[in-house]
Amino acid sequence: MTEKQQTPRRARRSSRRSHTADMLGLLRAAPSLVATLDPKTLYSQIVNGAVHTLSFIQGAILWIYADGRLRPLAIAGLPLDDTATQALMKCHLRSGEGPAGTALQRGTPQRNTTRLGYRELATPLSPACATAFQLLSEQLPRRIANATIPLLVGPEVTGVLELFSLGTPENDTWRPIEDADLPDLQIFASIAAATIKNAQLYDDVQHSERRLKAFDAVVTAIQTAADLQDLVHSALDVVLELVPGACGALLLLDTEHDLLRLGAQRDLPGDAIALLQSLPVADSPCAEVVHYGQPSLRPLLEERNEGLFLEAGLAATAYFPLLAGGTVAGVLALYGTPDLNRRADQAMLMPICNQVGFAIANVRLYDDSQAERRKLNTVVTSIAEGVLLCDSRGRLTLANEAALTLLGLNSLPFEQPLAEMPDFYRMREIDGSPLELNRLPFARALSGEIFQDYRLILRGVSGDETVMSFSGAPARTDNGTIEGAVVVFRDITASQRVERAKDEFLAVAAHELRSPLAAVRSYADLLLRREKQRNEADPRDLHGLTILSQQVSHMLRLVDNLLDVSRIDAGQLDLQIQPTELVSLISQVLDQQRPAAGSRELILESDDDALEVEGDPLRIRQVITNLVGNAIKYSPAESPVTVRLRRARSSELGDDEASAALISVIDSGAGVPVEQRAKLFQRYFRARGQRAEGLGLGLYLSRQFVQMHGGKIWVDSNDSAGSIFSFTLPLSQP
Repeated sequence: MTEKQQTPRRARRSSRRSHTADMLGLLRAAPSLVATLDPKTLYSQIVNGAVHTLSFIQGAILWIYADGRLRPLAIAGLPLDDTATQALMKCHLRSGEGPAGTALQRGTPQRNTTRLGYRELATPLSPACATAFQLLSEQLPRRIANATIPLLVGPEVTGVLELFSLGTPENDTWRPIEDADLPDLQIFASIAAATIKNAQLYDDVQHSERRLKAFDAVVTAIQTAADLQDLVHSALDVVLELVPGACGALLLLDTEHDLLRLGAQRDLPGDAIALLQSLPVADSPCAEVVHYGQPSLRPLLEERNEGLFLEAGLAATAYFPLLAGGTVAGVLALYGTPDLNRRADQAMLMPICNQVGFAIANVRLYDDSQAERRKLNTVVTSIAEGVLLCDSRGRLTLANEAALTLLGLNSLPFEQPLAEMPDFYRMREIDGSPLELNRLPFARALSGEIFQDYRLILRGVSGDETVMSFSGAPARTDNGTIEGAVVVFRDITASQRVERAKDEFLAVAAHELRSPLAAVRSYADLLLRREKQRNEADPRDLHGLTILSQQVSHMLRLVDNLLDVSRIDAGQLDLQIQPTELVSLISQVLDQQRPAAGSRELILESDDDALEVEGDPLRIRQVITNLVGNAIKYSPAESPVTVRLRRARSSELGDDEASAALISVIDSGAGVPVEQRAKLFQRYFRARGQRAEGLGLGLYLSRQFVQMHGGKIWVDSNDSAGSIFSFTLPLSQP
């Protein structure tokens, strides 16, 4: 064999030995990557290790796959200027784009060679990446061998290692990447992929730990803050520790005036502090953050009123909304160097900002509630009447000074149960009978009842028994649930004595007047009969005697009402109970009222021909007469007045009524206003705007008579469609 024939063989053997040495060196270097836990350092070690260990590799790019794109995170060995390097680092490849995208798509190592430059290999490309790859093609040699090795973790492709063999004029011994190199390069790439995955997991753990520590620091700052100012200063300190080198401010949103107000700041320029003291939201550089509740990370802009920050040497800003649910409570504003957008970790800062937003909203809500509570206490304290509040279980929670004074107590027994109140305050009904628990003012209000002027006897400030007038109502939540009750009361002992003296005077006067009035009526009736019997009766005398008889009868009815009231108060009014047939009784009343009805039609509607009750026919007649008389007085001419009689339905009866008759008197008058209905059955009450004669005792006596029979009476009224006065009477039992 000649010397010329032996030379290629020696060259091939030398090349194989060199290849073997390169691969052994690369594989020996691979285990050292495992000890590196910082991802950025690891990325540089991988590309530098490939370039420095493999003699046939002059350049490398490490592409990492995330969010559907390949991003270059490390470059080594390529002869590129800063412009080309920055353009490459901004390039994001989709699957199938360029050599790296092709390897990602296929999941297997790829090798390409060209003598026309790198741009020839990098097809197809999106317009966004075409410029960067053109710069690479211009700055790299035209003769290139390129290998793209997928970073495999099991079946998952986590990135691509792109290697370059550059055929430069200075490289006389240039050997391009060969297909035989790909298996060994794949082994190295798989080791690198595993170490990258491990480093990323470690970094995620470290990041999560930092996030938890930061979150814990914010929560601690919130819990230990004494007030809103302390809260915002502490929260800003924690945030700035997470973004070293940044300065910033917490801006609080004043929704009432649509302003951002400076809550706290650290290391801001003096002019900027003055700018942020009070800033209209519409003119602020973070208006969109307030309006949309989304963070904004961008360079500082002169046209966004951020010139003062630019003059101070700052370049970038990050605005984060302080959210309380879906409401913006303020804005975190950070300022710093151009890389602030990278250092301000949104995933870490947004939960912290949300926590701060909730804390600010809670502090404001607490301050508002305290202010409202102070206002309420001022109002309650200034009320002359006693005011008591209880919770849903009837336990006292608030009392004003007037309540303590009226009850003769130095302090109120708060959270006292309802069952103890009647004995503790010696409470009794106005007639002296024991007070049942369900008749307590708080018990009535908690049952949903609204009442006024409910009179009870109890121990007063002097220790003597006093008469108190109670009014109460339930306190309801927005959904209607009763969460407590309020009761207002006042001492009416003096006015009760005056009323009693007035009643006694009227009773005496009525008693003294009845006998002479009865005599006058008898004589007037006698004169009227004689005048009617005369053959030549004078119409004027007849008219005058008729009016005299009617007026005396009216006065007698008034006197009788006063006497009935006095008998009821004295407990001396007894009912003469006997079977009473209602249909005939009502017919008699209507016949008696027709002369007074004029052109009005009086109608009786009954489902039964006869309906019998056990009652006092005189008092039942008096009730029906009062109701029909009122309907005639307060209804327009030509309008009918209807008396309806039927058996009451079970829904209209109370627990104590097995069966009852229901009598309703229906008119077409002006109706009874809602605010007057509660007092309609009180003695001496007259509806405003009514000019009919009377003392205001008819409905009071009607209620008393009905209740004495074991029935109940009520009114249903429409302000423009008349009224329906109804009452029940227990039916006779067979």
